[in-house]
Amino acid sequence: MPGKRLLVLALCGEGVLVLVACSWTWFADLPLAFSAISISAALGVGILTAAGFSLLNYYLLRLAPAVLGVCSLRQMHREVFRPLFARVGVLEIAGISLAAGVGEELLFRGVLQPELGLIPASVLFGVLHIGGGRQIAFGVWAAICGGGLGILAQATGGWFAPTVAHVLYDAAALTYIRWGPGEHRQSIPR
Repeated sequence: MPGKRLLVLALCGEGVLVLVACSWTWFADLPLAFSAISISAALGVGILTAAGFSLLNYYLLRLAPAVLGVCSLRQMHREVFRPLFARVGVLEIAGISLAAGVGEELLFRGVLQPELGLIPASVLFGVLHIGGGRQIAFGVWAAICGGGLGILAQATGGWFAPTVAHVLYDAAALTYIRWGPGEHRQSIPR
């Protein structure tokens, strides 16, 4: 799929999440906490969190033992993500990452987590990343990341730091998908 088309899909899909989040806060008269700490501190912890998630992602894709869930992530990376993002450029990666970070964090950490709690919001975040039932391991990975982003939201008092982390992690992950090495450690035979 061409990069520009992926960008348009991301902007539209994530734009819907922003509309849902804003409508929810308006109708339910909920406060939408941006950050209880300084912007520079939120940027700093967001950057550190993105670096941690990116290193863990690299470990899972390149270095971790070839156990079932890891093999599923590697297979999905090879068979789904690499072909899907094969034609994206730097600007598309930046746009997709920004759209996903803002849309998903505004809804999940800004609205759903305060309404439902950390664990339900994180599980829902993971479930919505499963994609047709074939990508259970990715849904689990997304739920774990969602939990980390949720803890970051609680620690910083808002959705800004998790958004920074999400945007930067997605940018790193998409860059790795697009230009990183193609082969991973041996997987479990089928």
